[in-house]
Amino acid sequence: MKRLFTAFCAAMLTTAPAFAGGYLTNTNQSVGFLRNPARDAIIDVDGAYYNPAGLAFLPSGWHASLTVQSAFQTRTALSTFGTGVKPFAFGEGNRADGTKKFKGEAQAPVIPSLQLTYVKNKWAFFLSMGITGGGGKCVFDEGLGSFESQVAMLPVMINTLQPGSVTSYTSDSYMRGRQYYFGGQFGVSRKLTDNLSASIGGRVVYADCNYYGYVRNIQVTTAAGLTVPVGQLFTAQGMPHFAAITADRNLNCDQTGWGFTPIIGLDWKLGRWNLAAKYEFKTRLRLQNRSGENTSGLADYDDGKTLAADIPAILTVGAQYEATPIWRVSAGFHYYFDKQATQHNNRERHLKSGGWEVLLGTEVDVTKRITLSAGMQSTNYGLGDNSQFLSDISFVTNSSSVGFGAKIKLRDNLRLNIAYFKTFYHPYTKEHNDYNGIKSTFGHMLGQLGTSGQLTPQETAALTAIQQNLGGFNTSGRDKFDRTNDVFGIGLDIDF
Repeated sequence: MKRLFTAFCAAMLTTAPAFAGGYLTNTNQSVGFLRNPARDAIIDVDGAYYNPAGLAFLPSGWHASLTVQSAFQTRTALSTFGTGVKPFAFGEGNRADGTKKFKGEAQAPVIPSLQLTYVKNKWAFFLSMGITGGGGKCVFDEGLGSFESQVAMLPVMINTLQPGSVTSYTSDSYMRGRQYYFGGQFGVSRKLTDNLSASIGGRVVYADCNYYGYVRNIQVTTAAGLTVPVGQLFTAQGMPHFAAITADRNLNCDQTGWGFTPIIGLDWKLGRWNLAAKYEFKTRLRLQNRSGENTSGLADYDDGKTLAADIPAILTVGAQYEATPIWRVSAGFHYYFDKQATQHNNRERHLKSGGWEVLLGTEVDVTKRITLSAGMQSTNYGLGDNSQFLSDISFVTNSSSVGFGAKIKLRDNLRLNIAYFKTFYHPYTKEHNDYNGIKSTFGHMLGQLGTSGQLTPQETAALTAIQQNLGGFNTSGRDKFDRTNDVFGIGLDIDF
């Protein structure tokens, strides 16, 4: 049962984000991004996050932007494994073909962010605050294939000893993850010439995470129609040591940590063009556990343990072109140095390359008071084929996003922004020779039983029979990953 719980716990350490950007970075820090994500060369108040160097070209005085966004995401994994015998088919209420859809919902109904800049002479001093990383909240009410598969193997194992004796299984499983990285970015930019400016600053990151879940009450239904706890069935068959491995497991662990990101930038005005670049250095982040309960048997969740969770360095470049006095087009490129950011158990080594994004956008002043804008973003992760970087609770897939919205001038110094941002994910199929390592997991678990020195002769004979059957059982399978994501935003820009 300890090994059964591993799939849930290890994956929860790296819950994927519900926002735009890299797998550990949220780039949607303003409503302006939602209506036109190509903001890397923008000269506007939200440049405090996207293009700090360009802030030096704003008019003198204070400039502020307040944004509230709501993000809603679903994550699904269509899972199956086994040939001939399909273990998921034993699950009560599961499909007879042994394929099961596991669905999680991630919601972040209130995502606030603040951009603030003060400009005087050639200088600009800026502050940006928001949720710059993390996955929000995600709940899987019915668990996931990575550990239900191990419950599903119990009827297979029992039927090895008494063919046809077990017809189905049930269990209570639940998981909930919360992962927020709060960022406070600050710094200064200065005009070096009338057309060139530079910025330097940094971001303080505070990570606040919680992982809660359990696997309880595993039961099987016998051919006689009796539903009994699986541990009770093992005991009734004279195998009490087998019963011990099916005990309930629970986890409730908080994780917190601090990090700092140095950031530098340049902005160059060239006629109708504005060009910009920004580099965010790698953030060294270590999360420390505070475990209220951990009967999972996993040392990774022990109270006081520290885990690596670096945020990768990011290079962004962008351009904006003023085609006419009322029409502007923009483009951007992001590269995430994911393979150089250390993760727990060196998970980053499973990536084929770093991630990258291409962004395009346009905006038109349809009247003196109304600006309409739209844009798109293509996000590509360096996963490769059958990537070990992905698990069914923590997966990212390549995507294409579109956003559109409006900026409405309510007064000369007050503007309202509204926008909608939709992401279309590209389904990713991961093939397994051994579905989530289930054969090795059971082999390890059974091996520990065999070396315990406590088994009765009956249990030893049963163990030998199970091990022989497991060796010949085909555990190949697949997961087909998909997601949905919708973000709505409203905000105010104020000059004073």
